[in-house]
Amino acid sequence: MRSGVSKPVVLAVLVGVAVLLTTLFALTQTAFSHKSISSDTLLVAGTVTGKEELLSVTVSEPVTASREESSVNENAKPEEAQELGPKRFDFRLTADDSFYSIMSLFKVSGTDINRIARKARPLFNLSRLRKGTVFRVFTKDGIFERAEYRLGEFDLLSIKKEPVSDEGSAPDSIGYSVSTRELPWEIKVQAASGVINNSLYEAAVRAGTDPQTIMNLTDILAWDVDFASDIRKGDTFSIVHEKIFVEGKYLKTGKILGAEMMNNGKRVTAIYFEDSEGGVGYYDENGKSLRRTLLRSPLRYRRISSYFSKGRYHPILKRYRPHHGIDYAAPTGTPVESAGSGRVTFAGWKRGYGNFVTIKHNNSYTTAYGHFSRIKKGIRRGTRVEQGQVIGYVGSTGLSTGPHLHYEVRRGRKLINPLSIRPKPNSTVPKADRAQFEVAKNSMLKRLAGELAVVADNKNRGVDAALR
Repeated sequence: MRSGVSKPVVLAVLVGVAVLLTTLFALTQTAFSHKSISSDTLLVAGTVTGKEELLSVTVSEPVTASREESSVNENAKPEEAQELGPKRFDFRLTADDSFYSIMSLFKVSGTDINRIARKARPLFNLSRLRKGTVFRVFTKDGIFERAEYRLGEFDLLSIKKEPVSDEGSAPDSIGYSVSTRELPWEIKVQAASGVINNSLYEAAVRAGTDPQTIMNLTDILAWDVDFASDIRKGDTFSIVHEKIFVEGKYLKTGKILGAEMMNNGKRVTAIYFEDSEGGVGYYDENGKSLRRTLLRSPLRYRRISSYFSKGRYHPILKRYRPHHGIDYAAPTGTPVESAGSGRVTFAGWKRGYGNFVTIKHNNSYTTAYGHFSRIKKGIRRGTRVEQGQVIGYVGSTGLSTGPHLHYEVRRGRKLINPLSIRPKPNSTVPKADRAQFEVAKNSMLKRLAGELAVVADNKNRGVDAALR
């Protein structure tokens, strides 16, 4: 008798396989129907009241908000948002998103999408939507009405659907307009002051100043104050600076208009001034520019690990030797700037200095920088560098026990203490503008003493006449 599998068993297996394949096909079709929406895309819909906030919710499907409570309904999709009333969808763009794919979600035809893109090209190339930005779509009764995209901090691209009124057009013809507009913005001037107990950063934040303004302050005073070594407990500061608001919301800090600092008993003042030729800069009370031929420090706002000494004990060579320079402790990779404009005379490996760079400046000074983790690409012998340009990064190459910058200064051939240098100002307020500068200076000194701030908007771009 021949053994084998009975026909009923074979039929049962075939039926099971068919059911399994059918189920897999259905699941694949469902997944494919939603593939146009990235799992990383932030798509938020809300009622359009003019006051709603962007809902920061990351979802795998579009979400919508109820008309009264702006609550999130995670089951809603753009194609299902057919209820009456206006809706707003905010797309946080990913690398997979495009203008075409987003507009397609709202039943805009491919012909119309291409027509809009061509019309927008003189203003903005819609194929270059930036990853991480927001593309906003507005609908009414589930139908596309308009879209908005921020081109920058102050400009908005607007796409609107509108009826076509040309002769010969069908009664229901729809067209699209593309335009840009400047968003309403204003500048508010804020004053802050404080006493330093531990650090300038801590004291300034406590006084209500943002980190960027603090960094700007250290840059402005970098020629007079070495924030790595000169700050003392009990030092005081006052700052008057701009804060920029767009559509009523804080965007960023603006420029510092004036600053004053008492540092170890020495008063340093900075007045922002624009002369009649359009030149701008910061000046002291005597109208002398704060810019000098050399920065006080090639590292911004870092602490010094060891001071200039005639008999510093070297931790690796285990013997005393003159140490003509300053060591700045800083994390590996911290950018190091050229203390002044000049030309590179050496860039490479130099024994105990490790990766080493020397720069000859336009005056009698030469500066040197040692122990770089790496020298910035493009910095080589003969290269022209500008003051403040990054030339390398803090490291611990050569004879070094930890990441730091070794900084030297020579006048002619003689090594000098970098902290003893007092370079002269490189400019002063032009004589023709002295009277105007005196008005601006006196106004700013009063504000630094606590006078009320003023507000400017995009209809009046000046802070006030005295500061122009």
